[in-house]
Amino acid sequence: MLLFMTALWVVMLAAPVMLLVALLPAGRDCPRCGGDTLSIRMRLLQPVRKLVAHRWCTSCGWEGMMRSTKRLPLTPAFEVVPEDREADDDAPWRGSSGI
Repeated sequence: MLLFMTALWVVMLAAPVMLLVALLPAGRDCPRCGGDTLSIRMRLLQPVRKLVAHRWCTSCGWEGMMRSTKRLPLTPAFEVVPEDREADDDAPWRGSSGI
């Protein structure tokens, strides 16, 4: 019974914190103006630095908490260009149509 009550207390304390973190804006763009933000280091947030960060907008001066996200490397956009020439090189993988 004591283990159940302890687990219930842990869930009751952790659920609002996780909900709060889930509702924070994500990314590195300012939620107010869309500009770039800079990370502000705080000793209090060092243990949870990979989860949340205190950020400041260089454009509008907004300051607040944001969820940390990984910035993915940009991938170049590829364009598919159809070939106009016909396959008449007798490649073995194309099969033989006249034999």
